Formats: sequence, structure tokens, C-alpha cells
Amino acid sequence: MSWTDRLLGRPEPSEDTPNAQKGEFFAKWPVLPRSASRLLLRSILILVAITAAICLYMLLTTTDSSESRLLKAASGPVSEETYSDKQLYSGQRRFVVVVPADGPNPDLCKLITSAIALGYPSPVIVNWGETSFKVEGGFWGPYLGKISGTLEYLDRVTLPDTNKGDKLTDDDLVLIVDAYDVWFQLPPNMLLHRYHESNRKANARLAKQWGTSDEMPMKQTILVSAQKRCFPTPKEGSNLHCDAVPESDLMPDIYGPQTDANINHYHEVRPRFMNSGSFMGPAGDMKRYFRRVKERLEKGLAADLPYPGDQGIFAEIWGEQEVWRQWRRDFHSSLTGDLPKTEAAAFLQRDCEFHVGLDYSQNLFLPTVYEENDGRFVRLSDKAAIEKHSKELGISPIHLQGVPEDLVGTHNPLLDISPKESIKTADWGDMPLYADFFTTAVPVVLHHNAWKHGLKERRTKWWDQTWYFSHLRQLLERQMKPGKLRPLVTLPTHNGQLEYFAPKSDAEKRKPRAYSQATVKTAFREIELDDVCRYEDETKDSKKHWYDEVFRDGKGPM
Repeated sequence: MSWTDRLLGRPEPSEDTPNAQKGEFFAKWPVLPRSASRLLLRSILILVAITAAICLYMLLTTTDSSESRLLKAASGPVSEETYSDKQLYSGQRRFVVVVPADGPNPDLCKLITSAIALGYPSPVIVNWGETSFKVEGGFWGPYLGKISGTLEYLDRVTLPDTNKGDKLTDDDLVLIVDAYDVWFQLPPNMLLHRYHESNRKANARLAKQWGTSDEMPMKQTILVSAQKRCFPTPKEGSNLHCDAVPESDLMPDIYGPQTDANINHYHEVRPRFMNSGSFMGPAGDMKRYFRRVKERLEKGLAADLPYPGDQGIFAEIWGEQEVWRQWRRDFHSSLTGDLPKTEAAAFLQRDCEFHVGLDYSQNLFLPTVYEENDGRFVRLSDKAAIEKHSKELGISPIHLQGVPEDLVGTHNPLLDISPKESIKTADWGDMPLYADFFTTAVPVVLHHNAWKHGLKERRTKWWDQTWYFSHLRQLLERQMKPGKLRPLVTLPTHNGQLEYFAPKSDAEKRKPRAYSQATVKTAFREIELDDVCRYEDETKDSKKHWYDEVFRDGKGPM
């Protein structure tokens, strides 16, 4: 019997089918008088009618569809509720920033301070002080530890006995970012708004590709950063299915007539491949995705595969999802019709669909690798500077045209600090922002993962070009004061408003917090900025201190 027969729920051929055994079965029955036979037949018919009525009643009174029941049965021993567009109702949800990091560094400090200064929830650090990953995995150990450490956190904080201050539900949103080369640039309301808008557009594309109005077995809730190169290569242990992943939804000529003409000419390729530096999605869906990635990691390590970090594993699972999605679309549109609601179909959907998509626009997350010279810090109201840089890059006509529409009117954090007289005219167009001159992306999160020719030094050289650099100490002093939690963003829904809040702990604990199993039932402990920001070998007597790099104002630590 073929695997397609099993998938479609066709019965196994057997000698014990009813037709094969009918004669033998009835031959064993005794011969009854005609009146007794009629009575027996009538009794059987009544019994069948009663049974059918009971089954019909159960079918009509249940609230679950047959497909949902099968999916629940296929979810394994631990059922995880996942986010759905239909569940975007009014109410309140939590939003948390998670950072996998095992030790201090001024570059980690730039991530932490930029997040807090802009009004994000105080980041939760996983793997803090964990050295086993470095010992077991060498240089790439901490990257691989990101998978297991983050999954452990997600599993634990969604259990009923987690302390109320740090507890999450499966519907709460989680942002996971790399630790040592990432800066925040725009406030959290921009990230949350763009996240939902990106998913809305992606799900509309999926519905169009599905082609019919019936419920499709795929959706997007997890958003991951995108890059121009499909990496790593198969020889390094992963099959990323580079040819099967979707095309970018950026303009097809965004880099001129040679756009996407040669996949190895990275500069002219639209971002369509996964970069594992930033993830955002509901905790329940993130658990499913990270669990599958961890299973694949363990299998690969057992086979001694040479994984160069975590990206290949994340991208391989996503690539398999896209292969499955295309197969489902092809099957759906074929003459054979749709899949029946069998357990086999439910198992296949469970094992292949993870609701993952990419941030093709790079409006949320922009990794600089393979697009090293496409962007820089610029004042978006400075038309002369934009024209100059565009011409240097060979862009004509100019793509970048001022402040993005969704940023216009967004509250400027500079208006919250004193002296207000010096910043009354604070305007996003007059503040230096990192922008991509080709795609026009002004990202919320900037990922400095470009490394060729010493470009990692931009983490030092460009730090003072950020709009908040000269106000960083003031912004931090304001944001690190305990106080009542206010909505990070308020979004309209079909039945009211949806509000996102920081975890409850943020009302009193505004410093970064370290996750550990030992404190999950009580409260995550705060980490002092001195402890998270210092150089690894820094002491009180050191000539070089973290605050001289992060603040550069001669005023010492916070």
C-alpha cells in the first residue's frame, strides 16, 4: 500500500474484508422461521436508527470541526494553543523581549539600553552565566544554546505555577533577538503595529494563493528577519530548500534590471532567505517551532553534522514548511480535490506547518550582511543628503522619500525628557535614522551582522550616530523608574481595542532580568547594568570601562 493511500485514509487491502467473509459469516447463522427472521430484522433496523440518531446529535452539538479534533489528537501529550487571525479580539496581552546571552559586553549593553530607553519591556536574558554551551559547542556553542535555552524559557513561563510577574500565555507576543550586534531604533508601538500589518498582508497573499474561500491549513504568525543569501550551504549540515522558498514581495526591479538575475550576486538579490537574528510571534507558536528545531539539532549533533550556528536549522524547518505548503496548494487545486480529514493528514500538517514567514520588507528587522553599503544614518528631511547618497549607489530615480507614513505622527520619546525647551521641535525627519536607500526600509531593529573588511567595528563607530545617543542617559533615567504599566500600543480590532503591555514585573523591575529555573516560581532576578555591560575582564582598576564606550560623556556609570 502506498504512502498516499495511507495519507488519504484508504483502507488496507485485506482478506478479512466484509465481502470476503460474508458467505462464511452468514453460513454460521442458524435457519430461523420467517416470522422470527422478520422480528430480528425489525429489531436490527430500530437499533441502527437509534445509533444513527445518537451520532447525529453528537455531531450537531459539538463545537469542534472534524479537522480541529484531528489536529488536537495529533498534537501529542502536551497540547499547545496557537494564535489565529480569528482570535485577534479586543483585550490585553503581554509583550516580552528575550535575549539569549551568556556573559557581559558593552555591545550587549547597547542592545539593552537602546531597548529600555525607547520604552520596550526590560529584556529577559536566557542562558545568563551558562558556560557549558561554549565548552561543548566551541565558537558556535552559544548560538546553538539559543535554541535550547529559549525553548526552556518559553516552556516554563507558560506553565500555571510561573510567578505572576513573569508569566506568559500562549497568545502573548515574544521578540527574540541576537545579543551582541543588535540595536533598537524605533519605539515598541512601531514594532507591534508593523508586526500585525506584515502578518495581515502575508495571510492575504496565502489566501489568494489558496484560491478558494474554504479554510486553508496555513497562516503566518511568526515573523523572522530576511537576508539576501541562502546560507549555510548543504555541505554544512542543512538542506535549506533554497529553490522552494517564496519570492520576496519587494518590487521586482528594486535593484534595477538585474534584480534576482543571479542568486550569487547578493547585492542585486531581493531578501528572501532566512536570517535567524530576530524572531517575533505568539509564545504558543514559537514553542512549536523551537521544539522542532531543537529536535533537528539533536539529531544532527548525534550524526556529527558540522553546524555553523543555528541559522541552518531554523531555515531548514522553514524550507520544509514551504515545500509542504506548495504541495498542499497543488493538491487543493488539482482534480482530485482536497485532503480528507484523516489522522494522517492531521499528522502531516502538525509536522510541517509552523506559521513562519519572513520580514521581506525589512521594516521590522534589517540585517546588514550582504547589503553592507545599502544603508546609513541620515536625516530623512535632508533631501540633499539623500540625493547625494542615492547617486553614489547608482539609484535613479531616488527611492527614499522622507519619513515613512506609519512613522509620521508617532510619539517622539525626546518629548518626554527635559529640558523640553531644547527639543520642542523634535521631529522624526530631523533625527538621524538608519535607512536603506534601495528598499526605503527604516527598520525598528538594526542587526550589525555585516562582517567583511572589519565592518563589525560599526558597532563602535556608528553608535554615536543613533538619534538617542546624546540623550541616552536621560532616557534611561526616565524609563528605569518604577511605575504603573501603560499600554505599549493600542490596536483596533473588529470588536474593540487590543492593548499590549509589558510583563507585570516591569512595574517594579526596570533593569534586565535573568531567567533561571530556580527563580521561575518566585521572580526573575534583576541584573545591574554594571554586571551586564562591563567588558569580560573589566575591574574597578581597569583603564577601560563600559560606560566610557556606551555613554561617552565622562559622567561614569548610571
